[in-house]
Amino acid sequence: MSRLPLRDRLVVLTRPEGRGADWKSALADAGAAVSELPLIAISFQPEDAVLTEVLDGMGEYDWIVFTSANGVRGFFDRLFERFSDIRAVGGARFACVGPATERQLRSYHLPSDLTAAHADARALGQELIEKHDVENQKVLVVTGSLNSPELPRLLAEGGMAIVDTLRVYATEENPVGTSPEAAEFRRRGADAIVFASPSAVESFVHQAASLRPDVGARQPKAVAVGTTTADALRRAGIPLGATASAPTASAIRDAVIAALAS
Repeated sequence: MSRLPLRDRLVVLTRPEGRGADWKSALADAGAAVSELPLIAISFQPEDAVLTEVLDGMGEYDWIVFTSANGVRGFFDRLFERFSDIRAVGGARFACVGPATERQLRSYHLPSDLTAAHADARALGQELIEKHDVENQKVLVVTGSLNSPELPRLLAEGGMAIVDTLRVYATEENPVGTSPEAAEFRRRGADAIVFASPSAVESFVHQAASLRPDVGARQPKAVAVGTTTADALRRAGIPLGATASAPTASAIRDAVIAALAS
């Protein structure tokens, strides 16, 4: 492989503003120019009544399950508003959906007791049930506004656990059509555009009229992070160039290289 396999290539990232610096760095190190169109925004808006109840009983949980890195961040932000000591989580064990979520948990110097082999919530629930006896154990699922209720239901019905769900953040569409980056995207297009979530795909579709590259501009190949996002692209009728096997900088770089080589 060339030392700069993405030289003279333009790649667009669609993650929320301020996220994905490591992705941008890996792509730039491979020679790419990188632009950003933050198609979604994350707002940390916990459900106050539920949050109060959870924090009041913080030491009662056997497991705390995180469905995303944003969930980890939002949970501990709220925990530290109430408690000054991370030991307030008591003896709870931690489970994470995928390596990115585990890395975020480790940033608080906490290990993950279980990380799903496949980065999806159902896989995590099944592994938790199969590898650990959660029957009659109290489980807190920390999640966001768009997460499916499948994981809490699986743990409660399949694992016979006592499950509380705490939503700590909301994912919202971020209008970008009037931004300088969108104007540049319309004028030049791009070689590849990276989608990290189904919500980013939906936002792109909703804003398609203001994000359509001009005649003569480069038509980007779509790169999905994970199979769920790939499925969302297919449903939207957007041709899929490649799928990154994991939400890591190296996997995304390699997927972009693969998409542009095809």
